[in-house]
Amino acid sequence: MPKGFPLFPEQASELSRDVDNLYFYLVAVSVFFVVLLSALLVAFAIRYKRRKVDEQGTPIHGSLALEIGWSVIPLFLVLVMFAWGAQLYFRMNRPPKDAMDISVVGKRWMWKIQHPTGQREINELHVPRGRAVKLVITSEDTIHSFFVPAFRIKKDAVPGRYNTAWFRATRNGTYHLFCAEYCGTEHSKMIGRVVVMDPEAYQTWLAGGPPPESPVAAGEKLFTELNCV
Repeated sequence: MPKGFPLFPEQASELSRDVDNLYFYLVAVSVFFVVLLSALLVAFAIRYKRRKVDEQGTPIHGSLALEIGWSVIPLFLVLVMFAWGAQLYFRMNRPPKDAMDISVVGKRWMWKIQHPTGQREINELHVPRGRAVKLVITSEDTIHSFFVPAFRIKKDAVPGRYNTAWFRATRNGTYHLFCAEYCGTEHSKMIGRVVVMDPEAYQTWLAGGPPPESPVAAGEKLFTELNCV
């Protein structure tokens, strides 16, 4: 996909490509049958158009092979959709046993996030690349929906209920976080970001950031930047 013309969000999680492949299959099957049936409709309308007022059509006795064909082929395609979709659904809703639990609470109009070691964030979620992350999602007031397009995950945050979703980020970067359920006047402002980091950088972030510079190093940096030489 050309970078200047992105039709789809970046594929930044383990399951993103699988979700897109299923979507493309569904679109391809739909487009194929729309084109086929439209073409047949036009062709038959032209071929069997009544040309005389008293013209009688030729009796049709039917075809067993044709009947079987247009019953079995669509059935096979639909079964593929069902099996593929069910397999992907189960994968998306069964977090790995070693997944890191993170608490997510939706509230008008923000996302409150807490890491297993106690760190808290508002409208931001820092995660390590390559580590499975399990989100335990709920809401304090109304229904929200935790949506990260680049990860292809969307899960409702419902008051009084805990829903789970999981992902494994595969690319470093900063990705959009949205509320995908209308929740009030400030719904459009309930946005945030997910920051994917190297595991080492994530551990440094958990510890409060890199150690502060010594006064000597800070003075040397200012001396160079301000051209004091």
